[in-house]
Amino acid sequence: MTSIIKVNTIQDAGGNTLLEANGSGTITTNNIGGNNAPILSVGLASSQNISDNTWTTVIFDTETLDAGNIYNSSTGVATPTAGTYLMIFVANVGGSVDNSLRNAGVKFLVGSTTTAEQTLITNYYTHKFANLVTSYIQAFDGSTTVACQAYNDVVSGQASIYGGGAHRFGATFQMVKLIGA
Repeated sequence: MTSIIKVNTIQDAGGNTLLEANGSGTITTNNIGGNNAPILSVGLASSQNISDNTWTTVIFDTETLDAGNIYNSSTGVATPTAGTYLMIFVANVGGSVDNSLRNAGVKFLVGSTTTAEQTLITNYYTHKFANLVTSYIQAFDGSTTVACQAYNDVVSGQASIYGGGAHRFGATFQMVKLIGA
């Protein structure tokens, strides 16, 4: 035995329409499952030279997704709306000369507070570059900013954050608003 329930509108207890069908097969939903916008994904396609042994804000040059327009591509700073976010930052950092990388690091700068700092310390100078990753869950109030920063300490050559190319980035930054957090 099969049962069929026919409705055009589903509402919550407050009378707000959650789902509406027009009778022709088109369904319109309103915030079912929550809203995780804004969502951000940016990448570094071209290498960014930085000062040796100095924390520097990464200016991501490619926006893959910026639902909510929260990223400023001239300053490298995001200003997310109020909510709790998962942030992920990956960077390929190093120097222009083989065996020159001494130390490197990545971190989030939330307002003026450093969070989720990850560092590489090597005393043998056997690397030209290193891939570093950091992630963090952070609550934002709608006005606090976040920037991704990196540093390299190289023995010789130019310190930089490596870029990639089409569909391949040397550094990436993602922010996803968590539903229900």
